[in-house]
Amino acid sequence: MELAKSLTRSLGILAVFSAAVLFGNSGPAAASSGTNQLLCFDGTTDTANGDTGGAVYGGVCTRIANGATLNNSVPVGSGDYSGVYYKTSSLSGKLLGDVTQLSFSYTGIPTAGSPRISLPIDVTGDGTTDFYAFIGAFYCNDGAGLVDPIHDSTCTIFYTGGPVSGYPNWAAFVAAHPTWHVGAIPFVIADDAGFWTVSNVHLGEKVSERTNKDDCKKGGWMDLARADGSSFKNQGDCIQYMNTGK
Repeated sequence: MELAKSLTRSLGILAVFSAAVLFGNSGPAAASSGTNQLLCFDGTTDTANGDTGGAVYGGVCTRIANGATLNNSVPVGSGDYSGVYYKTSSLSGKLLGDVTQLSFSYTGIPTAGSPRISLPIDVTGDGTTDFYAFIGAFYCNDGAGLVDPIHDSTCTIFYTGGPVSGYPNWAAFVAAHPTWHVGAIPFVIADDAGFWTVSNVHLGEKVSERTNKDDCKKGGWMDLARADGSSFKNQGDCIQYMNTGK
């Protein structure tokens, strides 16, 4: 029941998020260095930008090293939400069975719906998002704060209008819908009350190329990863990888 309430509430927020992102009114981003930066969105910013249709939302996303804090601790108006995404994702347009990277780490106490990956689903492959699949930390974690549905066979997958019990894991979800594609822009969101930190967010973002050490500067290292998907500790760690591959 709590999950159903959370997903129902999220549908309106998804519409707000889509409008804000597609028209360029996203929340604060990290300093630009030419990389595909991890970006924030939240109810406070979207309300201030006039993207909520007159409704008043709260929630604050703040970028930190290798991630962001999602602060929904102060109830406001129609509710709070905050989250992160990448402006472009290599997952968009892929068949579900071809997705190999979809994960994030978190701290904080998960609720039935927060924090979670909201994955846009394109049923026909026409480039239009028809609805969303939901992969939440409450139903998908390794016990140590990692949400990784691709590699964790215990992760339950839900989607809008799907079975109430969801699918027991990613493999079962893919097997049931082998022709479904990823839609527009996947993101991580929290829309319940609470405070979380999310990090090592992998939603099809750019992987570092060793020739682009300048991408490590001005905060760019926070949004890059090694070829194996692991994150950098700091700018120096990133530059060393660019120079040596280690």
